[in-house]
Amino acid sequence: MFYILAIIIGLALLAAGLGWWGGRRTYRQFNESQTTLERVAQGIAWQPESLAALPEPVARYLGQALPQAGGPLRLARAKMSGSIRLNPNGPWQKWTGRQVWCLRPPAFMWSARMSAKPLLPMYVRDGLIKGQGGLLVRLWGWLTLARATASPELDLGSLQRWLAEAPMFPPALLPGPELTWRGEGEAAATAILNDQAGRVEARFSFDERGLPATCRVEQRPRQQPDGSFAPTPWLARYDGWRKQGGMLLPTQCEAVWLMEGEEFCYLRLNIGQADFF
Repeated sequence: MFYILAIIIGLALLAAGLGWWGGRRTYRQFNESQTTLERVAQGIAWQPESLAALPEPVARYLGQALPQAGGPLRLARAKMSGSIRLNPNGPWQKWTGRQVWCLRPPAFMWSARMSAKPLLPMYVRDGLIKGQGGLLVRLWGWLTLARATASPELDLGSLQRWLAEAPMFPPALLPGPELTWRGEGEAAATAILNDQAGRVEARFSFDERGLPATCRVEQRPRQQPDGSFAPTPWLARYDGWRKQGGMLLPTQCEAVWLMEGEEFCYLRLNIGQADFF
C-alpha cells in the first residue's frame, strides 16, 4: 500500500513539475511574441480634429473613450480571465491569460492557461502576426494537442477577431491606412478593415450612452467537424465599461455564433488590467 501511495505522489509531483516548466516556457514564448509585435508596431497619435470626419455615432463614442489628444501609442496589453466551451451543450472551462495587441498594423497574441482536470493544465496560444493567424494547444505547455497554421480561413478569422476586440484598445478604431468607417444611421456604423490577411467588415451598434453594445460579422469562418470552414454570422457583446490606462474600455465581453436562428455563446471574458505603451 505504501509503494502505491508513493507512486501516486510521485506521479502527481511529476505532473505538477511538468506544468510549472510548461508554464514558464509559455510565459517566455509570449514575451518573445510581444517583442516581435514591438518591432512591427506603428504609433498612433490623435487630436480633437481626428474625429471630425467620422460618422456621428463613432465620433461620439471615441470622444468618450479617448483622451482629447494623445499618443503616439503602439501596443495595448491586458490581463484577463474567463470561460470557454466547445459546443452548445458542453461544460464551461475556466481560463486565465493575457493578450497584447498591435494597434497598427492589425496583430495580436493571446496566451491562456486552462485546467479542465487537476494536474492537467492546457496552454493555448492564438495570434495574428504579419497577416497570418495561428493556434497552438499544448498539455503541460509542451505536449502538442492541436496546431493550426496559416490558412486563408484562419487568417481571415483572426483579422475579424482583432477588429471585434478593438474597443479594448480604442485608438486602433481611428481612421487610417487600413481602417475606414461607413455610417449606418444614428446608432450604428460599419468598420472596414483592409490588411494583407484580407478585407473584413464589422457592424458596430451603439447603446443609449453612445458606447458599442455589439459587433456583428456576417461571415466569420467556423470550423466544422470534418475540418472544413463554413461562413457563419458571429456576434461580440460588450459591457462593464470603465477607465483603464486613461481609456474607456469594456471589461466584460461575450463571443457568440449565430446558427439557424439560435445563439451559441462560447466565450466569456473579463479584463482585469489593461495598459498602453
